[in-house]
Amino acid sequence: MRVFSLGLAAAVVAQAAARTNVAVLEVGKGGVVRRTTTSSPKATVNGVSSFWSSVHDVVNGKQRRRMQRSGMALVPDLFNRADGGIVVGIMGNGVDLASMPTVAGIIEGTSKDVVGHFHLSGQKGEELVQGSSGEFVEDLGASLSSKVKELSSEESSNSLESFAVRVENDAAATEADAALGRTLKSVQKYAAEKGSTVVIHLVVEEEEGAARRRLTSRNLEDRENEEDRDEEEDRDEEDKNNEEDCNEDEEDCNNNSGSHAYYTVGYTDSSGVWHSGFRTIYQIQYYNTTLWTAIGLLVILAFSTMKMVNMPLMPDTLLFGESAKMMGE
Repeated sequence: MRVFSLGLAAAVVAQAAARTNVAVLEVGKGGVVRRTTTSSPKATVNGVSSFWSSVHDVVNGKQRRRMQRSGMALVPDLFNRADGGIVVGIMGNGVDLASMPTVAGIIEGTSKDVVGHFHLSGQKGEELVQGSSGEFVEDLGASLSSKVKELSSEESSNSLESFAVRVENDAAATEADAALGRTLKSVQKYAAEKGSTVVIHLVVEEEEGAARRRLTSRNLEDRENEEDRDEEEDRDEEDKNNEEDCNEDEEDCNNNSGSHAYYTVGYTDSSGVWHSGFRTIYQIQYYNTTLWTAIGLLVILAFSTMKMVNMPLMPDTLLFGESAKMMGE
């Protein structure tokens, strides 16, 4: 009895410490699923099942279309309908997104075909697959390949079929990830040829701790990338300000430690002034241009002064004649 209680408690703890991710992908033309203003992707099994039934007219051969529950992050479009759908379930103790790049890209939202996600607390993958009359298969690649062939050969009926596989080790996880990647390429080819839209619902069970670590790692990477972008923007802004200061005052620019392009080897003192015993060709040109311009102006000034001093003085008959006339009157 005690062993049974411990086993039941362990199962409950494992169930509570897991999370089920449902990613919705539109492959092809698109426009059949829309995002809502709901910020939380949390959902329930009944909610996801109602979403599947509202998006697709037939679920595993049965007419299952019904109204979707309210308050969900994704809803079907009112005017555009899908041409088919596939539920792909990947669950088991061997699910590790580190060794499943295709699945990880879809779950993390980096894939271009991802429309949105649903998050369910606990291990709900098997319940979702069974609720859609799906089945567990040994060879996920073969089952998905046959489904893609059916989509290519039959007329559009907007039907949904479910397949799931249990992953218990890294080899099985890698194989399932590769099968999903091949399926996506096949569906993309079919949708491009037919001009249709196929909705793929990826159901992945993941331990809550692994999901939290993955999200934390991604948030840290995003934060580091953002900090790098901020630093680069700050450097660009500082360089721009230095360039504007240089345009306003060339001398200050030459003495500024930020103007490293003017110097080769040197040092910055405690006052922030850059010192160097070497000069670049720009400084040499600037010095000579300034020097000979000043010498030329001084020569012109001296020559003009000399000519004015040695100017010959001649009596102005007109001026003196008018003056004498006015005196005589």
